[in-house]
Amino acid sequence: ILVAKQFADINRILSLSNKNFEKFGNKLFEISKKNATAFQDTTKAALEFARQGLKTEETLKRTSDALTLVRLTGINADKAVATLTATVNAFEGTMLDTTTAVNKFVAVETKFAVGARDLVEAIGRVGSSARDAKVGFDELNAMVTSVQQTTGRGGAVIGNAMKTIFTRLVWLMRVNHI
Repeated sequence: ILVAKQFADINRILSLSNKNFEKFGNKLFEISKKNATAFQDTTKAALEFARQGLKTEETLKRTSDALTLVRLTGINADKAVATLTATVNAFEGTMLDTTTAVNKFVAVETKFAVGARDLVEAIGRVGSSARDAKVGFDELNAMVTSVQQTTGRGGAVIGNAMKTIFTRLVWLMRVNHI
């Protein structure tokens, strides 16, 4: 019943024809199966992305990326959607999309002693502050990785600390007209 309601809500937002909505539903089933995710989580993620005003293909792409992040990190679907949305919005205009972000999280995880979950936690908390401080996504990813490897702290702690640092840095830059 809940999945049917979410489907109805998604179609209300996307306004697809029956044929196109059937294709959309089939693609959602494929995404859910590929990521071994409950279909309820899949439709929940798709609904949230549809609410953001995304087109059908972008909704499917971001849903797939969010569920890949769920599978890789163990975070829940709501957190994955929120984190990817915050990351892409924070670094808007830098050609960063959700697929690139997920791929970069995974690349760092495989090369360094840092979990993608910690990266996701930290970047989700500090992204917009970093952007205000003129720190790019790759630089931020490297900073979080370095701090995590050195201190062993979790992503939430690192993210909060960096947010404080970047907020103060931005304030100093504005005061000094830099």
